[in-house]
Amino acid sequence: MDQNSMIDFWQNIALAVTSVVLTMVGFWFTFGRHMISKIEVVELISLHSPYLQDRQTIMNRLEDNKTMQQAFSSALQKNTEVMGELKIQIAVLGKTLDNLERRIEKDEEE
Repeated sequence: MDQNSMIDFWQNIALAVTSVVLTMVGFWFTFGRHMISKIEVVELISLHSPYLQDRQTIMNRLEDNKTMQQAFSSALQKNTEVMGELKIQIAVLGKTLDNLERRIEKDEEE
């Protein structure tokens, strides 16, 4: 390679690199500066998403369900306690009835 062809080679490389850089800068000024960033996308989704209202409704319903479940649990606990007391009372009444029947039978035998 002679000196002139070497200079032409480096001139072509410099021209290609300059073209690429200018193309990238032109692209940035045309399209890139208007592109949205990831942070902006996350902010838009969190603030303006149509599903945000649905999410809030779902969370409210879950909270209502939790409250109702606690109320049902409390009522079930009270019912269980009442049922236990009724079983005791039935047992006592059964025993009293047995004792009365024995007395009646005893009185009839005498």
